[in-house]
Amino acid sequence: MTRLRNCLILMTTAALLSLATPAVADDEMAALRRVTVKVKCTKIRLSDNSGVGHVFGTGTAKTYALAEKAAVKNANDQMPRGYRAKHCHPVR
Repeated sequence: MTRLRNCLILMTTAALLSLATPAVADDEMAALRRVTVKVKCTKIRLSDNSGVGHVFGTGTAKTYALAEKAAVKNANDQMPRGYRAKHCHPVR
């Protein structure tokens, strides 16, 4: 009887302790975090290499560098034929 009671107490304690720990570990939370970057780029006309305005792009990724790269790509994807986004810098 004492052995059964000790076993039940041990199982109950283990169950309560498992509820107290977070469902997702800290390493996994770091992997779930995303960074979003917004960049402002000069719109360059390729025919005469002149700046004709600005365009904004946003990008999201796991690291800042990858998010910035995605944002520059997003800005370039918005350009019509004969134009290109250059001299991009992050904005808030």
